[in-house]
Amino acid sequence: MIKRILLFLLQLIAFAVLLMIGGYWDFVRLYLQFKQPALNVIPLWKFHISANYDLVANGIFFAAILLVLILIFEALRKRLRPWATLSVLAFVLAVVVSLFARLGLPPSHS
Repeated sequence: MIKRILLFLLQLIAFAVLLMIGGYWDFVRLYLQFKQPALNVIPLWKFHISANYDLVANGIFFAAILLVLILIFEALRKRLRPWATLSVLAFVLAVVVSLFARLGLPPSHS
């Protein structure tokens, strides 16, 4: 039981970190352009929400890719049933909390 709780919390933290990094991907991408121009391969997915905010959806894509990798790993280990629901719940909870905290919504400067 403790193992499931710790794994849930670890996944929740990993999803939250990816959502935060992806939410500010425009700044990370700008920094990478100056330091290593050849590493600029991940595009910026930005959606206009309101007059002051744009949703940078890179974090949702990064976390979704991690979720798919976790589910593939669990399926290969044949332990999909008890763990998959906890992984999906951690993903959904991290996305909802990050949207409420506006981690993917940096202020628009245009």
